[in-house]
Amino acid sequence: MKAFIVSLIFGAGALFCTYLASLGFRGLATSTTKGYGEDIPDHIRTDPVRRRKANQLVAWYETTAAILYMPPSAYALWVAFDPEGQIPLPVLIGLAVYGLAVSMLAGYPVEKIKQRRSGSITRSSG
Repeated sequence: MKAFIVSLIFGAGALFCTYLASLGFRGLATSTTKGYGEDIPDHIRTDPVRRRKANQLVAWYETTAAILYMPPSAYALWVAFDPEGQIPLPVLIGLAVYGLAVSMLAGYPVEKIKQRRSGSITRSSG
């Protein structure tokens, strides 16, 4: 039962990130009604080039996070369907740390956009 719940948590994260990626690909991540618009500075929302780059940033990071959520979900689901399967404690701790890291990756573009006061938005390695 615990493995099934872990699978549901990672699966829900993958679905949520897929939804956010679709907002980015459709150009709605910077929308005030459907996206993060209320948290984004005005100079990014009003400039079409910066808005497009912000939407691309959200789209690619959320797509990456959705893909990274899938393997733990599949592993936990595989363990859940094994009649005697349980997730060992070290693996469970590893999954928790991994989930935290992927969640931070998913939240990165919004924080980067909110902190951006001037200049263009680019994908960076750090």
